[in-house]
Amino acid sequence: MENSRALHDELKQIVGETGILSEGQVADYTFDGYIPKAVVLPASVQEVQDVLRFASQKTLSVIPAGAGTKLGIGNLPQEVDIVLATTRLNSVVEYEPADLTVTVEAGIRLAALQAELAQHRQFLPLDPSYSDRCTIGGIVSANASGPLRLRHGTARNQVLGLQVVHANGTTVKSGGKVVKNVAGYDLNKLYIGAFGTLGIVTEATFKLSPIPVREAIFTAGFDNVQDAVKTGLNVVGSQMLPMFVNCLSNFEVDGAIDAKRPTLVVGFGGDPETVAWQLERCQEMMEQNGAKGVTIIEGEQRRHLHAVVQEFAANAERVIAKLNLKRTDVAEFAAQIVAEGSDRGVQVMALLGSGVLYLAIPIAADTDFQVFAKHLTELRQSVTAACGNLIVENAPPELKQHIDVWGPFGDAAGLMKQIKVRFDPKGLLNPGRFVSSI
Repeated sequence: MENSRALHDELKQIVGETGILSEGQVADYTFDGYIPKAVVLPASVQEVQDVLRFASQKTLSVIPAGAGTKLGIGNLPQEVDIVLATTRLNSVVEYEPADLTVTVEAGIRLAALQAELAQHRQFLPLDPSYSDRCTIGGIVSANASGPLRLRHGTARNQVLGLQVVHANGTTVKSGGKVVKNVAGYDLNKLYIGAFGTLGIVTEATFKLSPIPVREAIFTAGFDNVQDAVKTGLNVVGSQMLPMFVNCLSNFEVDGAIDAKRPTLVVGFGGDPETVAWQLERCQEMMEQNGAKGVTIIEGEQRRHLHAVVQEFAANAERVIAKLNLKRTDVAEFAAQIVAEGSDRGVQVMALLGSGVLYLAIPIAADTDFQVFAKHLTELRQSVTAACGNLIVENAPPELKQHIDVWGPFGDAAGLMKQIKVRFDPKGLLNPGRFVSSI
């Protein structure tokens, strides 16, 4: 294995002095207690190809990254030789406002892209956590999303085309740059959410949406979680078209959400007349179901509340578990978790239209991580029995030593391993960190 200094010298021949971080600069790319031997920042697709060819020749592991916000997702790594960060690939390649499409390099930050699009009253309808830092490549690789997934879906629904560099340095393209593109297999879906295990995304094309003329958030408190979830699901199933319907428990936002009672947070956006009708209809439905403290929030306070809800899963000081459930099962699991965990400070957020339940679980100084893992495993078994799954998105390495953060994937795991071998036969990209130690 190459020692760090020799490795740095060889990589500098590929990316130059400015394309490799010094030992004192790698903090953003240190995860699970592992310090990478080198962090490289290629400035072109050619440099990405050359780094991967070099790693393949030397049999060095490569961990793809953007700004590093999602490096903590996954099992403990087998090797951390090179972290390849795409942050210098940060240009808008092509933007056609009239077509509502944009092509960007993978290292551009979501916040920077949204600012560019806002000049034409357009936006990319993805709102994952770490919104001020996360990059497009990281969002695509993790299939990250936020509250807006109810109306707009996840990255899988917004991506039109990708450019990806495989482990052997080969560049491939999938999809296209137009919305109506149905030729051949939809290979985009293969790379989205693969956490860089099949290739490194270097460019992506998205479809865009107009920024709503009026946006508002409706909040309402309830006596118990069951009533809040039931009412929220009624909103989802109604003629209203909310942008998101979330239920939060044991979570407080000054002036908007009271931690003492479960609260529905419903977002609306569109033309003023439509939003006004939806707000009126929503208020009627809430009051009929016993809601308390009904409030309509707009302007800067709305933006702040949306941002706080969006960042729920970005709490690095807590264990973040994501439960994917049938909509009809959310109330039962949420009520059980709130009843058992509220005294321990467990925070809950349900994305009701999507069947997603997030848990933010505090870590005490005297936590027994083996017992902690046992409780999570028991919860996972209950979720699996209900035809769902549980993923641990954020956890300290002490907990990861006792639990597979992804859980079992059944027969699909075998097929995923076969695909991994085809795309990365040496197993160099993000090794051991994905499903079934892929």
